[in-house]
Amino acid sequence: MDHLKLLRKLGMTEYEGRAYLALAQLGPSTVREIVQESKLPRNKAYEALQRLEQQNKVSCLPLSPRKYQINDPETLREEVKELQGTAESIIKLVSSPKSNEFKELFLIIKGQKAIQEKFAVQNTKAEREILACNRLSKILYKNIRTLKQTVKRGVKVKIICTFEKSKIGSYKAWMSTGAEIRVFNKKEFGPLLPRINVCDGKIAAITIGEPEVKRKEDYLAIWTESRAFANLLKLQFMNMWKKCDPIKKYLK
Repeated sequence: MDHLKLLRKLGMTEYEGRAYLALAQLGPSTVREIVQESKLPRNKAYEALQRLEQQNKVSCLPLSPRKYQINDPETLREEVKELQGTAESIIKLVSSPKSNEFKELFLIIKGQKAIQEKFAVQNTKAEREILACNRLSKILYKNIRTLKQTVKRGVKVKIICTFEKSKIGSYKAWMSTGAEIRVFNKKEFGPLLPRINVCDGKIAAITIGEPEVKRKEDYLAIWTESRAFANLLKLQFMNMWKKCDPIKKYLK
């Protein structure tokens, strides 16, 4: 993370953060030296240092010319821990609302990257089973890594994909996760692979992407925690699964 962004998250203003970083790089310094290093206007540097001194972040040394130095930097570590603790507390609160009234609603996720990240996170939460239809035409290292960890946890993963000889390297990368992969039966179900994802029989998604959608930012995923909808998609998936051949048959 950018140092200035972190200091801003800890409550410093932009000028305070720049003055603080200048001191961190220079050591005990005069205002003139801090101005040269931070590129702050002299009056703004004075104001920032005074506020930092009031916050006990820096102290003024009894020298002529006057110099400033950073106080115990370990206080920053404690502030970072406190910030992390606050974030975790908020996440826990958001994850456990008093009312689950809206769990059956459908969410729309837009953009290929956002969809991929959503699936990667969900893979880490899976407990028993993941069913997915995906072209697997690209090696997505983050998703492959999380899926491999998911399989190691004992989660059963079944994937139906399309097959192109030019993409064999990608298929082998996905096979390394330990997932069971079969090739979509176009003769039985038509040319287009339905993008279905079902997790633990309670979370489901349908994705609209390539080849139907050309631009990555226009990809859409309809995401829901409706058990009824998840079971409906699971039935469709398992019907296709029975009529698809293992991908190993295509790699011989």
